[in-house]
Amino acid sequence: MIAYAEIRSATKAHRQRLELHKIHVALIETSLNLKHEQLANLAKRVVSNAQVDAALFNGAENLETVLDIARENLPVVLTVTAVSGEVLATSIDRSVTIDGSLFSVPEFANAGTRLLVGSDGAPALLHHALIRRGQRVVGHVWVLLPIANVTAELFPDLAGLAFRGSDNVLMPLSGHFPVARSIEPGVRTVRFSETFGKRFEALFVPLRFDDVFAGELVFLKENTAALAREELFSTLAYFTVFVVILISLGLLARALRLGFRPLGAIVQLLEAMSGGNTGLRYRHAGTQSLPVSGKSENQKTASENSSRVERRPHREISTLLSTVESVGAAIDANNALIAVREQLENARRIQQSLLPGRFDLHPRLDAFGYMRPALDVAGDFLDIFRLDDARIAVLVADVSGKGLAPALFAAQASAILRANCHQTQEPEEVVRLTNQALCERNPEDMFLTCILMIVAPESGAVYFVNAGHCPPVIFRFDGQVEQAVTDPEPVLGVAREFTWTTHRFDLKAGDRLLLYSDGFDEAHKENGDMLGTARVIKMFSEACSSNDVSSKQLADGLFDGIAEFAAGAPQADDITILTIRLLN
Repeated sequence: MIAYAEIRSATKAHRQRLELHKIHVALIETSLNLKHEQLANLAKRVVSNAQVDAALFNGAENLETVLDIARENLPVVLTVTAVSGEVLATSIDRSVTIDGSLFSVPEFANAGTRLLVGSDGAPALLHHALIRRGQRVVGHVWVLLPIANVTAELFPDLAGLAFRGSDNVLMPLSGHFPVARSIEPGVRTVRFSETFGKRFEALFVPLRFDDVFAGELVFLKENTAALAREELFSTLAYFTVFVVILISLGLLARALRLGFRPLGAIVQLLEAMSGGNTGLRYRHAGTQSLPVSGKSENQKTASENSSRVERRPHREISTLLSTVESVGAAIDANNALIAVREQLENARRIQQSLLPGRFDLHPRLDAFGYMRPALDVAGDFLDIFRLDDARIAVLVADVSGKGLAPALFAAQASAILRANCHQTQEPEEVVRLTNQALCERNPEDMFLTCILMIVAPESGAVYFVNAGHCPPVIFRFDGQVEQAVTDPEPVLGVAREFTWTTHRFDLKAGDRLLLYSDGFDEAHKENGDMLGTARVIKMFSEACSSNDVSSKQLADGLFDGIAEFAAGAPQADDITILTIRLLN
């Protein structure tokens, strides 16, 4: 039974590792596709730059514009070369020798992106663009992005990262790999004595580009505490089973002894008769005593003892066996719960790493936002980032459902929306392209509501598209409150051929803006009373009564107001709040 329980536990743990492995592979593939588009857009900016054209034909030695573009897009390495191979500009130190063979590989005769392994054994994305004058090629643009930088953004808590190429050589990229060169491909837990007894899980993620296998990334994640906790629970479980088995064997022995007591009485009777005690006679076991005639006291006592026969039921045995089986099932359930909690915690950390790291994107803009999931991971997401023309893109969205699947769909949608914002800055076109991409990869038929805003801080103009989301609330400096209500428009992920409309309103100095998900206005008490839109607007207006309140303080106050209204009732849906104030 114990072996069966261990086999089931190992099988479940293996399945959970495979599911986590699929999530990592999907995130890596999605991120590489997005980085591919970003590198292409970056190269396109350089190719269309007039200063680059002048350098190619007038012999300019310094291209500060190209270097500024590279600084804005760290950690990429940007290089511009002439047809002769002369380096006109590069974002790395010119004292560093540039591998000329990198810029003369025959397969780079045409423009495109490739996944290459450098001379140091590290993989990188390399995009090559041609600079033409008419039909003639006059220069080249090379944009290089190490894969290690991509994985560092997605998995910040890794203990180490390495790359295994087609030659099966393991090359450490970051972290500490003391004896990792000896581990075999697969998903397994390894122990490194060089790291003071810490234990790690090595996860292998294949890298493919244009359906060609280029190698695999090796993620090293420390799980010493988790394994120690699992071993402690296993030891306690084994000890409990051992004690139960001992008790069961003792009770079984007692039951057998009581069951064979009548046979013992017969044996004693036969022994007495064989000793010459012919006055003894055997009666049914139900009698209280055996008759004795003229014998010694010892013989009388033996005959009386032989007559006391008890018969007890054996239900205790089946009850104990059922108890042991129940303990084994409890061990399985406990191990499965530990594994699921660890997987959800990993997913929560990955999702938190995808949220905006900073909100101070413009001197005239004071912004701040929170996302509070109802479960371990959320289907909501928010983002705010600067575009190439100094405008600010603001995004709040809500995926249908809650849990791990909506959270993964939300991560994919967030990355696609951000990439499309850099490709085109027309909000309706960004939403249209994102909807087409989500419809292509949506096996679970999920959808999302979203509101996308493009804010021009200098003029105060706000252009936005509302795809079935809660309308934004505007608090004017003079105390007036209004909602930017538009005609209903479809959500994303349902059908490919929908179109959306861009709307506009203007902000003045001192005006505030509130974006939120429906978890805010649908917060409720234990009796079912719901917060509602009217209370949301009133709560926002009262919080904005003081002009000195920052956007962060305002967001904190709104979350406190939700908690006060709910009065201890459990949170039913994910809540996202983003507040913006236009400064002088």
